[in-house]
Amino acid sequence: MKSTKKDIRLRSIVPLSTIVAILMFFMPFRETQIMAWYQEKSIDHDMTVTMDLEELGDEFEGFGCSSCWWSQIAGGSENAEEIAKLLYSKEGLGLNIYRYNVGAGSKDNFKDTIWDRWRQTESFYVYDYETETGYYDFTRDAEAQAFLDLCLSYGCIDTVVLFANSPHYSMTKNNKTGGNDNWWESNLSEENYEAYAEYFLTITEYFIEKGVPVKYISPINEPNWSWGNSGYQAQEGTHYSSEEIYGIYRAFVNEIKERDIDVLLSGPESGEISHRTYEWFEYLYNDPEIRPYLGNLSYHSYWTDNNVQNKIGLGNWIEENTPDIPVEMSEWCELPCASSTDSINGALIQARVMANDLNYTNVDSWTAWVGVNGIGVGSDGKDYSDGLLAANYDMSEFYVTMRYYAVAHFSKFIPVGSRKVTTEKDIYDYIYEEDAEGNVVEANYITNMVAYLTPDDKVVLVISNEGVDRKVKFKVDRDEMTVYTTTQGAQLQETYSGDKKKITIPENSITTIVFE
Repeated sequence: MKSTKKDIRLRSIVPLSTIVAILMFFMPFRETQIMAWYQEKSIDHDMTVTMDLEELGDEFEGFGCSSCWWSQIAGGSENAEEIAKLLYSKEGLGLNIYRYNVGAGSKDNFKDTIWDRWRQTESFYVYDYETETGYYDFTRDAEAQAFLDLCLSYGCIDTVVLFANSPHYSMTKNNKTGGNDNWWESNLSEENYEAYAEYFLTITEYFIEKGVPVKYISPINEPNWSWGNSGYQAQEGTHYSSEEIYGIYRAFVNEIKERDIDVLLSGPESGEISHRTYEWFEYLYNDPEIRPYLGNLSYHSYWTDNNVQNKIGLGNWIEENTPDIPVEMSEWCELPCASSTDSINGALIQARVMANDLNYTNVDSWTAWVGVNGIGVGSDGKDYSDGLLAANYDMSEFYVTMRYYAVAHFSKFIPVGSRKVTTEKDIYDYIYEEDAEGNVVEANYITNMVAYLTPDDKVVLVISNEGVDRKVKFKVDRDEMTVYTTTQGAQLQETYSGDKKKITIPENSITTIVFE
């Protein structure tokens, strides 16, 4: 059973009885005045975190990252082994989910105008415009395949997701991969749905026969956005209407049934949490033809860094409307990236987003967008790339970013099969702000956290603290604890090990506590 998430905002902040008592005592005041008073009394006070081991979530499926747009560069790099170890070995992040990009062939296609070599893809399908015929060549995309094989060799990966940003260019309306020339128009005609499914499942069968643990396939990525326009292409992608999404999924269901292949659909990878996310989730979940072949529902957490209410709302809706199917957060990075790679701020935002997706939306897996991004130097001389690692153009040089350590606080301590623990904190540290037009500027907690019971009976609690130093006491049925801390000056350091006790978590820090 998933943990109940109704009234989760109150349960996660302060007992309901306390709120009621305050309301009764301060009836003459407006609610906002009451909240301000309570926040003033709690925002920098000691905190008690209570973990209830009787109410547990489903078994967790793990952490991962996408292979876009960098794995083919990494696979051909002299640093391939070191990069793979940092991401997919136990010595590194120990990620167990690998998202392999089934490229649409922008590198092969003279009609495409995607100029960035990192964002160009080599397709397994070789097409001849003159004869209008094609064939498969699975020796292609060799560097990306080599990097996947290298990552698999470390033994952590149990789930590979094959995903595509666009159908192959030979199937699109304009023979390009970066979207339709007309805004808000799909680049795949209905007559090619079947061809797209046949192409994707042929590639899927190749990987499965090769021994790659392909669990999910995701044929649609961020259908919300318009993509393309009259000539400019930044990357592969295409827009789809709701009806087009459902039609494509039915075509894939038919092809899976025809081939009797052991793989499940994932999606529709909504590019943000919006009304479309709810619509798509509800339809795919309730469609009797699609549902038996639907492995999970997925969304991307972009544009919600500063509004936890979006995640609370989606989590409560999922609990009531699609309760018995896994939900994954399959892409996120800070957009726009306002945090330099050497700043604790980027790590804190990363940890905040992860904790809130896990705790409030109750996702069953969490996947970062890029493992490696190209170094992007701003006017101040600092690097503002958004990867877990940052590298130069050929990856002959690279380094670990601060947000890498934020992911490590989760992925190195919360293994597959862990079950989420209900947590409560006894302070009210909610920050809410609107601009002059009434738009929400920020709706977040200063401390964000999530806890899991691991398969070996440890309790792991991760706390992101974006405020001042705070003393924290823990109520959990365990006697010993080990504490790991990341601050601006130290990364993932063991700072205490011994009997369970009250500790101080530093200002602007990420803390993982393992209770035994």
